[in-house]
Amino acid sequence: MSDLLIRNLRPMGAAPTDMLIRDGRITEIAPGIIAPGVAVEDAKGAIAIPGLVEAHTHLDKTLMGMGWYENTVGADLRAMIDNERAERRRLQHDPHRQSLRHALALAGNGITHIRSHVDVDTDIGLAAMQGVLKTRDALRNVVEIEIVAFPQSGLMIRPGTSDLLDEAMAMGADLVGGLDPCGIDRDPKGHLDTIFALAEKHGKGIDIHLHESGELGGVLHGYNP
Repeated sequence: MSDLLIRNLRPMGAAPTDMLIRDGRITEIAPGIIAPGVAVEDAKGAIAIPGLVEAHTHLDKTLMGMGWYENTVGADLRAMIDNERAERRRLQHDPHRQSLRHALALAGNGITHIRSHVDVDTDIGLAAMQGVLKTRDALRNVVEIEIVAFPQSGLMIRPGTSDLLDEAMAMGADLVGGLDPCGIDRDPKGHLDTIFALAEKHGKGIDIHLHESGELGGVLHGYNP
C-alpha cells in the first residue's frame, strides 16, 4: 500500500494533528510531521476513529444491485428461511458477485472487519461458501472477513448438512454456526453435540443464531458441554 501523510485530522475528536501512514500502517501521530516524498492529504478537521466492525451480516444473501424484491411471506421464521432458499434459485443469485458488492459498500463506510454468516445446506451445498471465500481473498487488503459456516435451513432435520459443515470448515470457514437447536432442528442435544464436535475437530469457535424463548433460551445461553 502507498505511504500517506494526513494533515489536520482529529483523532477521536481531539485537537487537529497529523498522521503518517507507511505500508498501510499508522507509524506516527503528531503535529507538523515532515515526510519528504510522501503524498499529503488534508483531512480538513475530520474526526479519525478506529475501523468499525460489522459483527453480524450475511454477505452471501444480499440482493444489493439487483432488481426489486418484495418479501410477502410474513414474519414466520421457518417460512422466511424456506422462501429465501427458493428465491435465491429463482433469481439466479451469485454469492461471489453479491458478497463483493456488500463488502465493498461496508468498507466504503468505514468497516474494517466483517463477520458474515454464510449458508451451508443440502440445496445450495457449498456454493455460497465458495463465493464468499473468493470475495474474502479478493478484498484481503481492504477489509477482514470472518466467515461462519451457517446451517440456516437446519442441521439435524436435513441429513447431510453436518458433512457439508465439516467441508466448509476445511475450506477455510472461521467459526461453526448453529441455529435454534429446538425451534428449527427439534433436537437440541443432537444439534449442539454436532456443532461442538465440529468446533473441536477443527479447533474453531462457535456462533449460534439463537431465537429460542423462555426457559429453553436461558438454558441454551448457559450451555456448557
